[in-house]
Amino acid sequence: MKIENNVLTVGEVSIPLGLVASAAKVRVWRVPAAYRESGLFVAVDLAGQPSEVPACSLAATEYLGELEYDADDSLQLNASKAAKLMEINALCDDALSELASTYPSGEMQSWSQQAKEADLYAADPTVATPMLSAIADARGMTVAEMAERVAANVIAYSSASGALIGRRLAAEDALSLAATPEQVAEVTW
Repeated sequence: MKIENNVLTVGEVSIPLGLVASAAKVRVWRVPAAYRESGLFVAVDLAGQPSEVPACSLAATEYLGELEYDADDSLQLNASKAAKLMEINALCDDALSELASTYPSGEMQSWSQQAKEADLYAADPTVATPMLSAIADARGMTVAEMAERVAANVIAYSSASGALIGRRLAAEDALSLAATPEQVAEVTW
């Protein structure tokens, strides 16, 4: 038995193998021709995945052995990039969540309305600001003070979240330039 150019050869029988993104084991059984026309059952077992065995009577089979099957370089690279991007995205999500963790979700949902009203108020202090007015009244401050605080918070949050988003995008850029799995591994959050 041997594998060359993604083709398994057992005696006179050649069976093309699909490309794999990670190293695998190719296990081979001789089986009845009624089960497989080639007379062979071939399992390509990836690490961490369940192993395949022939579904015919095992008494009618002969286990011929196994061979190591290397990952296709481009598939392995793409798989490592996809896994690294998922890791980076999760870390960015965690950092963004931490940034907003002291605020209830309902309040966060009002941020765009608060920012809009603060912008409108800055341009025209006579404009109606129903949300800012209600918040200012409840806090015992003027709408002008509330609008200033909202504007300052918008800048602070935008700067902090922008830095995190930029960091994620920089890591994504580095991933797109990585030419080997080792270079992918060097990309960090």
